[in-house]
Amino acid sequence: MTHCKPSLLVRSWRTLMGREDGNATIEFAILFPGFMLVFMSIFEIGMLMTRYMMFDRALDVAIREVRLSENRSFTQDQVKQLLCSQTVILRNHCLEDVSLEMVRVDEDDQNWTFPTGATPCRDYAQNVIPTTTFVTGDANDLIFVRACMSIEPFFPTAALGEYLTRDSGGRLNMIAMSAFSVEPN
Repeated sequence: MTHCKPSLLVRSWRTLMGREDGNATIEFAILFPGFMLVFMSIFEIGMLMTRYMMFDRALDVAIREVRLSENRSFTQDQVKQLLCSQTVILRNHCLEDVSLEMVRVDEDDQNWTFPTGATPCRDYAQNVIPTTTFVTGDANDLIFVRACMSIEPFFPTAALGEYLTRDSGGRLNMIAMSAFSVEPN
């Protein structure tokens, strides 16, 4: 039996396939996108949580100011101004991005009737500014407050925001709620 010598092409192919000097590049190319996706998701979640906590706290501080103030005739713009003055990261277009609703909660046979339905949020894609109810209330009334802020995500194409409330243009809607009782004079 005679052995055939491999051709030059087959020997070159074996030599080329036996080299290991590109392994790190291949591993990097395979693993890097996954690490970047994880990093971007962690960053986005952290910023969303920071923004939401600041927005929720700002609403609480603004409502506290309304509740304790001697002035009983706050306008919606004044309350928005109070809310936006308490935020740090959300100040850029805060007054335009926030929709605010204050509703008197009715008591019917010891049952409280809270507003139902979706929180009215601004839709930038359709250029819709929702009309909201704004009642400051009389003495001893229970007032329920809902605020919605429309924000741009840092990474809009990431799949992270698929489960978050969005408008038709892809902006995220942060919703904060509060309630207070109007103090008697």
